[in-house]
Parts: sequence; structure tokens; C-alpha cells
Amino acid sequence: MCAERSSRPVRVGDLLRDLIARSDARGTGLAQARVEEVWDGVVGPDVSRHTAGLVLRGEELVVHVDSHAWAAELSLMGEHLRERLNSALGESLVGSVRFTVSAAVEERARRRRVDRAIRRGYGGERVTPEPLTKEEREWVERSAEAIPGDALREAAMRATMRDLEWKKAQAKRKSAERGSERPTDTDSGGLP
Repeated sequence: MCAERSSRPVRVGDLLRDLIARSDARGTGLAQARVEEVWDGVVGPDVSRHTAGLVLRGEELVVHVDSHAWAAELSLMGEHLRERLNSALGESLVGSVRFTVSAAVEERARRRRVDRAIRRGYGGERVTPEPLTKEEREWVERSAEAIPGDALREAAMRATMRDLEWKKAQAKRKSAERGSERPTDTDSGGLP
């Protein structure tokens, strides 16, 4: 059986919306995609960093957060967020918002905190390593001669060279920030 063709023009967007609605019996897939699309803009970057895994179940939006503190705080804002979401969507798709702690989201947040602490410990911003001079490379090779075993010696030399390249880049950046182009004691990465 073939469907009858209509001679009236139809917009492609209407056809796609109709196709998606028919393929998604409850219509929640499209609604969820729309909610996910506006979520970050509605809640802002601070809240967004602590949330993930939005699930629209009927009219209830379940949002996974990284801690009980955030779940409690966002629950107090639930009605306000629901109104802002529906306003951004242009229709009332979200009837309620529930925040729940997710172990996966919590672990992701913990890893981000550790990464930030590591970056702070290594001076914060990423820098492009500054290549070592021939003399600096020779100094590293001489200092590693006493390490037994070729593989261990090579690994120690690579690690030392990368660390020194990073330190030189940090020193160069700090020198440029001070507006001084004169070399400092740390420009050689602390090499003698």
C-alpha cells in the first residue's frame, strides 16, 4: 500500500520532526535532545561543570551531579531551572527537575580536581617546551652515566630533558611577563 502524495508544499523540518516523532513512540528522544542542547546555556559554566547525563523521563528531567552538596543546592533551584529550560525550549517539555549523585560524574570531578592541582604544582598554564642547547643535553647525558642499565638510563635522561625543557619555557614566559628580555638564573632550567 502506498501513501497518497499531496500536492501541497511541505517544509523539510516538519517532515523530519514528524519522522522522528513516529520513530520515537513516546517522543522523548527529540525532547531530550532539545533539553541537552540548551542545558549548558541555561545553567551556565559553573553548574554545567558539576552536572552530566541528563535523562528526560516523561516530563521529569533527571540530572546527574558530582556531589551531594551540588544535588542539594541545585534542588533548591529546581523550579527556577525548570522555568528557564522551558523558556529556552519555547514550550513546556520539562515538568520537574530532580538532581541525583552519580558515581561516574563524581569520579570525573575528582579527576578534574587532581588535574588542576597537578597543573598548579607545575605552574598552571601549559607552555611549549623550550629545546635544550647542545651543552645542556651533554650535561644531562654526563649526569646520567652513573645510572645502571641502558633502559633506565635512557628513561631518566628523557624525563630530565623534558623537565628541563619545561622549566626553560616557564622561565622564558615569566621573563616575558616581567617585560624583561634579559636572561635570568632560571632560564637554563637551573643547570650549572
